[in-house]
Amino acid sequence: MKLPPPTGEIKYIYNDNQIIIVDKPGNLLSVPGNNPEKPDCLIHLVQERFPDALIVHRLDFSTSGIMALARNRESHRELSRQFQDRETKKIYIAIIYGRPDKESGEVDLPLRCDWERRPRQIVDHIQGKPSQTLWTILERFEDSCRVELTPITGRSHQLRVHMQVMGHPILGDEFYAHEKAFAMADRLYLHAKELVITHPTNKNRMTFNSDAPF
Repeated sequence: MKLPPPTGEIKYIYNDNQIIIVDKPGNLLSVPGNNPEKPDCLIHLVQERFPDALIVHRLDFSTSGIMALARNRESHRELSRQFQDRETKKIYIAIIYGRPDKESGEVDLPLRCDWERRPRQIVDHIQGKPSQTLWTILERFEDSCRVELTPITGRSHQLRVHMQVMGHPILGDEFYAHEKAFAMADRLYLHAKELVITHPTNKNRMTFNSDAPF
């Protein structure tokens, strides 16, 4: 299977001696994968410019948007703690199939890995981990909607599964969209628009933004 190329180049939003903020294109791994057909990844490309860069969190291969990296072990430890303790804030933009009846809402469904179909995730009320997503419609189209998604938790594929379970999969989603929704986009229409972190040394609250390319 021929994999799609990255949807653009890595954009550098901010850097100092502690952190690096980038805008990851879609169709690029965050870290090395097991598939030899996916040789490139964000961390290796960033390290060509900043050899001391360390990965802190990830975006899915197909997802684009804001990511934070650390430049030393101390900053890596502090940023990782912020993500683990949910002190960061993340906002995503997506285009979903169909038109929900309500203007906003919350999906609260536990998730776990579907081990027989990895990396897919499924809802499991017994073994799943708590997962919450807030959603708000920004714009309605004829057969789709632009939405703002705010994950309260940070489970793998959380936004993608939660939208699918709502009956409104994200357009272009190769794992969770039905045939019609998949065919309506040339990529996964999911973008990490905003990331709010606390600087690991000066403790300033910092907000970084990137407009969705769709």
